[in-house]
Amino acid sequence: MLKKVSLLGFMLVMLFSQSAFAYNVGLLPFKDEENDYSREPIYTLSALGIINGYDDRTYRPNADLSREAFIKLLVMASQLETGAAVGPTPADVAKTSWSAPFIAVALEHKWIDSLLDKKKMFHPLQTITRQEVAMLVGKALLESESAETRQQWLKTDWKQERDRRAFKDQVAINAAMQPYVYYAAKRGIMEGDATGFKPKEPLIRKQAAAVVYRLIDKRVAGQKIDFTGYYAIQSYSAIHQIDKLSNVIMGWSHLDYSVAGTAQLNTSTTVNRIPDGYEEVMAVADASQATKELMVFGNGATLKDFLKDQPAQTAFISSLHATLNNPAYSFTGVNIDFEGLKEADNAANYVQFLKSLKDQLGSRTLSVAVQPTYYYKGYDLEAIGKLADTVILMAYDFTHSESKLPSAPLPLVNDTVLTALKVIPKEKLVLGLSKQANQWITASGVTGPALSPSIADVEKRLAMPGVVTKPEMPYFLSRTTFVDERGSHELYYEDTQSIAKKIWLAKFYGLKGVSLWHMGNYTAEDWELVGEQTAKLQQLAN
Repeated sequence: MLKKVSLLGFMLVMLFSQSAFAYNVGLLPFKDEENDYSREPIYTLSALGIINGYDDRTYRPNADLSREAFIKLLVMASQLETGAAVGPTPADVAKTSWSAPFIAVALEHKWIDSLLDKKKMFHPLQTITRQEVAMLVGKALLESESAETRQQWLKTDWKQERDRRAFKDQVAINAAMQPYVYYAAKRGIMEGDATGFKPKEPLIRKQAAAVVYRLIDKRVAGQKIDFTGYYAIQSYSAIHQIDKLSNVIMGWSHLDYSVAGTAQLNTSTTVNRIPDGYEEVMAVADASQATKELMVFGNGATLKDFLKDQPAQTAFISSLHATLNNPAYSFTGVNIDFEGLKEADNAANYVQFLKSLKDQLGSRTLSVAVQPTYYYKGYDLEAIGKLADTVILMAYDFTHSESKLPSAPLPLVNDTVLTALKVIPKEKLVLGLSKQANQWITASGVTGPALSPSIADVEKRLAMPGVVTKPEMPYFLSRTTFVDERGSHELYYEDTQSIAKKIWLAKFYGLKGVSLWHMGNYTAEDWELVGEQTAKLQQLAN
């Protein structure tokens, strides 16, 4: 967080290949993408791993979709477990088929009953139609409603919706499917037009992506999410945004370890220090009823030595307790941000340190920031998840100079979250965001290393003439290009729209929250977004 670790040349050669980066996620656009309503749904679902393209890096948006392919999309979008053992399947779906786990789940939930013929055959390769998709979506939606609501809808309410819609071709809609088709229409997932609903038309791949994305988006809109802000470095400009946060982490201390056998908490030097006028920050946090954790930053070559030095750890924990117990601060917990633990042999030592600390915290909370295990093997995510009250996942700093890979492309953020969720309960996991920009300058045919311009400079540049900005897929980041006396510039920026997409992702997985590093970097537009989300949280609570 505080000090970015360069990943250049470390453990991964980030070169373009014919199909993707060296990561096992899609980081290149589809060759046949269409700039229409389906672009965002396709790339969002691709980032989540719900849809896939073909080996030639095409998506084939206008191709028909089979029944089994849509069932897979719906089951994954609904986040239903397919399990290791495949349950009962229709007579014509072999349990060894790739689609069997998804079709078995759909059968268990009674989604596909009306798609089975008299011989209980599903016909998985058959092209799926609009009415079949609407029926499946309607059943999935109704399943999340109360029994009373479902019964009322299936008994009478769907007929009122039918009469209100008055599709010109409503008699062509399968009678058994109609209650569910109209529920999908009522919820705004699938609607007809002036010519009707077109129930028997095939659903093409890009339409399917739009339907599934809309289904997820409706659910995500109702999800609650908490926000944690890192009040660090230069964050005074954001002090009055604290009322939008559930937790504030004060970046006011760091590990001071230079001599074997002893260490202490340093709160007075470098940018990690308790600032003058800290009382105002604490008062605002108290007035906002936000919890207040003290961040302890640690990094560098000596960190791994500290994690092997028991006497030093004992001295450090004692020093930390003295600060935590100081009534002037009234910290409610501590956030440990030890970065750069690349080697796996650090993992056990780090967990032991956290355990020693946790044992002495009493009622105070412990949150731990962890870096992606793509590179940093010194974080035992499972053990840390059991010890900590909260785990903050730093899903950024993937920047790579040669390939121009920016800090936090959405597919890599998603993959990092999925890795963590394998061993950390979602109720403990917070998605860490870092407001930053990555810039490359090319002059005389030579591109320099990645730069990290300040947010203020980026915002100033975006307002200048001759600047072209557009969303870059599949990164879901803003890409800006311009030319000046230094050369041609390419800039990737974590703007409000990309932040919104990452918040959406956190809500999709039902995470505990989102953290903002650091508060002083976020713009008025960013804070407006956070405020909107906080207002939704309050409405849901009421």
